[in-house]
Amino acid sequence: MRTIPKLTFSKLDDETGNKLDQMFEKQDCMVEINPGRVILPADYMTIGQDILDMEVLESDVWMLSYPRTGSTWAQEMVWLIGHNLDYEGAQSLQQIRCPLVELSCIMVDGHAEWHDESVRGTSVDLVKYRLPHPRYIRSHLPWDLLPIDILNEDGSVKPKVIYTSRNPKDMVVSYYHYCTLVHGLKGTFEEFCDLFMRDRAPFGPVWNHILGFWNRRDDPNILFIKFEEMKRDLANVVRRTAKFLNKTMSDEDVYKLCDHLSFQNMKTNRAVNLEAILEKSFGKNYLEQTSLRFIRKGEIGDWKNYMSDDLSRRFDDWAEQNLKGSELSFE
Repeated sequence: MRTIPKLTFSKLDDETGNKLDQMFEKQDCMVEINPGRVILPADYMTIGQDILDMEVLESDVWMLSYPRTGSTWAQEMVWLIGHNLDYEGAQSLQQIRCPLVELSCIMVDGHAEWHDESVRGTSVDLVKYRLPHPRYIRSHLPWDLLPIDILNEDGSVKPKVIYTSRNPKDMVVSYYHYCTLVHGLKGTFEEFCDLFMRDRAPFGPVWNHILGFWNRRDDPNILFIKFEEMKRDLANVVRRTAKFLNKTMSDEDVYKLCDHLSFQNMKTNRAVNLEAILEKSFGKNYLEQTSLRFIRKGEIGDWKNYMSDDLSRRFDDWAEQNLKGSELSFE
């Protein structure tokens, strides 16, 4: 029998709450969710329990990650492999054909008009009632906040789960720029990184998030991949993913998919680069007034352009402390 736990929602401590309100320019913009001490937008309170309660199907493919791990890149790969390289179908907006189940708590305020027109209800409803089967579903939620059917230790439901990870030093840089571009974040990178390292950034704590999936990496229904692996040898990751999804691909198929997934093609692909949504939300001229882009650099080691030697050392010490004994490392 399924036992559905109840989520609890708490007001943030004054220091964290005031800082996040200041940076996102919105009163009481975030709440703490338990289990996990996870900080999420306040609108999550309207859908969080529905996500936990929702039915998961054996045929589902769940694409999971912390924000800014190359997950848009990875999900384009996964969706196309799973849909037998349907490049025509991939011209539709990625945010709708494989939506974030928690999208309705993220695309709020300035993005509300796009959300209401495109999602038509909540993102949970979109996944439950309107997504074609087999469903390809994304989430940035940590393990403890995913549907209980995925969490069940009895193995009664075993959907495919693909987790994308990335060196958190690069991840936090990309996350800062994303929040600035898409959510109007005000503040310095150092301020944002401080929140991140204190487990007070949205979707944190980060190590609990990553290790929650890393520690299950040997489960037969879980594939754990790294952004850096995709950068170093995309074709190999494509083949591993195809095998995991029980799909057969020729060398020519792999070559064509890798070309579709090239950084330059992803950067200009309006089905994935968020430009259609940003123009709808902020006007046609918005992207002309900023050099920031949703698909930004796609590099390994960009953190070196943003972190001082002192910050880098403190970050490394923090990472070492949290990864000790896990056998997980990042380049």
